[in-house]
Amino acid sequence: MILNNIILFLSIINFLLTFFVFLNTRQKKQQIPFLIFSLITTIWLFNNFLLISKVYSIYPLSYGLGLFVVTSAFIWVCSFLGEKMSVLTKFFIIPFSIFLFFISTFTNFIVYPITGNTLLGYQNNAGKFFVIYSLYFLFLIIFSLYKLLKQFFLEKDILKKKQIQLIFIGGFISGILSFIVNFFIPVFWGTFELIKLVNVVFFPLPIFIIYSMIKHRMFGIKILMTQFFVSVFLSLLLFRFLFSNALNEYYWNGAVIIAFIFFSYLIIKNVNREIELNKKLLDETQKNLEFEQRLKDTYAKIAVHEIKEKYFKE
Repeated sequence: MILNNIILFLSIINFLLTFFVFLNTRQKKQQIPFLIFSLITTIWLFNNFLLISKVYSIYPLSYGLGLFVVTSAFIWVCSFLGEKMSVLTKFFIIPFSIFLFFISTFTNFIVYPITGNTLLGYQNNAGKFFVIYSLYFLFLIIFSLYKLLKQFFLEKDILKKKQIQLIFIGGFISGILSFIVNFFIPVFWGTFELIKLVNVVFFPLPIFIIYSMIKHRMFGIKILMTQFFVSVFLSLLLFRFLFSNALNEYYWNGAVIIAFIFFSYLIIKNVNREIELNKKLLDETQKNLEFEQRLKDTYAKIAVHEIKEKYFKE
């Protein structure tokens, strides 16, 4: 029950992150790969929440969506590093990921149906192509980390370098732990009894992404974190309301939620106003600097003309 609630909460948090990034960057096409990655991750987490709630028929879909998560993460990493979509990505990675998605979801070649439930996993067996699936999954993780590490040493911009560093650390932790829980243990120990932990070990990557947004202004969104953290606290209050044990608790927690929504609206509105004001001041300062530069250029031309007239006139 506790793990179930944690996964549901994490899926809500991830959805809110996706929503607010979209809300603040819908005019920027370069953020589309991240939005796709984040949305697929949200769907995958919610699918796993339903799975832990004993909707066992969607177990194969979890592996299909998991592959889409790591594929979309790879595409986002390439986009974040400023790379155009390569021939390898277009004609091998995307088609092969789609092929394995259908194989995972609609056949028993990757995993067999669940036969039993354990505290942290399930009782079932790996399919004939599970090793191929695992190796491809590992290939995408290593290839993504390689690209990040390579660009880290080549990058000259300090801010971008720090962003890459944080994504690499988060990706390394999440990728390796996910591979160990999801594939290494099932292949070499023949058990899926820790598979539920993959939902938890994945989250260092989103945490490091969020930290990079706050600390190093990734995506260049100033208002995003205010919106996001307000939504996180609202989600916690909503959970508290839903799991109230008595009628008076429902009334009290409901009143707290309403008050929180009101004050959150005022906070976000105030932050938006300050950002707009700072933007206007910055624009005015830029215009003044441009005007001063034009004056300097004009005075310089006049001075040069006067010097030529005075000292070099034939």
